[in-house]
Amino acid sequence: MSETELEKFLAQTFPTPLGVISTLRRDGSPHIVPVWFRWNAGFVTVWTTDTRVWVRNLLRDPRAAFSVQTFEDPYPAVMMRGHATVATADDDTTVEQAREIARRYLAPEDVNGYVTDWPDLRTIVTITPDHVVSWSVGG
Repeated sequence: MSETELEKFLAQTFPTPLGVISTLRRDGSPHIVPVWFRWNAGFVTVWTTDTRVWVRNLLRDPRAAFSVQTFEDPYPAVMMRGHATVATADDDTTVEQAREIARRYLAPEDVNGYVTDWPDLRTIVTITPDHVVSWSVGG
C-alpha cells in the first residue's frame, strides 16, 4: 500500500475492522487478542484496562505485533511490530482518547454512554511501530 492507502485503510469506519494485538507471554509464546483501535499520527491506540493479560504482558515486555485485515475482496491487510507504552489515568485526556476509539465503532449518539458504562477501562496502550508491512490486494 502507498502511505495514503495505508492511512485510509487504518482510518476506515462502518464497517470498522478490528485490530489484533500480539504480546509475549512470560514463556515466550504469543498471546493474541482482537481489539478496538485508533490509528493516529503513526501510532496505534487501544482503550482497555491494565488488568488484562495482554496488557500485563506489555508491562513486562513492551514488544508487540499488530495487524488489521478485512475479509472482503481485495483482502487488504496491514501488519506491524513495535513497542508499546501503557498509561493508566482517570482523567479527561484518557476519557477523550477512549471516546475517539469508540467513535470508530459506534453510532455518534452511543459513544458517551458506552464510555461512561466502562469506568474501569482507563488504560490507553500506544503502539509505536518500527516495521510495517501492508498490501492492498490479497496476500
